[in-house]
Amino acid sequence: MKILFFLILIGVKILAFDPKFKTFSSDFLQRVDSKSNSIEYKGNFILTQNQAFWNYTYPSNKQIYIQNNEIIIIEHDLEQAIFAKLQTLPNLSKIFKQATKIDTNLYEAKYQNITYKITLENDEIKSISYQDELENIITIVLNNVKRDEIIDKQIFEAKIPPHYDTIY
Repeated sequence: MKILFFLILIGVKILAFDPKFKTFSSDFLQRVDSKSNSIEYKGNFILTQNQAFWNYTYPSNKQIYIQNNEIIIIEHDLEQAIFAKLQTLPNLSKIFKQATKIDTNLYEAKYQNITYKITLENDEIKSISYQDELENIITIVLNNVKRDEIIDKQIFEAKIPPHYDTIY
């Protein structure tokens, strides 16, 4: 669920800097550094004003679909689809609209005792980093950012193989 919260958080962070877009998509590299280990995740995502599709491609294949307050997580390694409702979604848009500029392209925002550093490049979010409650350093770098491109709406429809287990 921490990854899920983070995905929602990054989506809202992107919305917070410029909520006037029809679609927003990007490739991402997410790095989690602990005191003893590092792991990288890669993938891409597409956001609209009320839908999101996250596609993890490395180290394993996973898709996350968010629409309104419903979420579907497809875990291909486990051959399962998880259906859930988002109980509450914090209004992070307000928080990040109030992010403090601390350098030319660097902003800082605080939420629940965690400080997020947001780096911009050419007026787009380039990276987001923070230290979580377990003292892991999380850094997400966005590449190939695109706004307002035409997107096939079917990308937001979960494609669950019939033999997968479903969890509600």
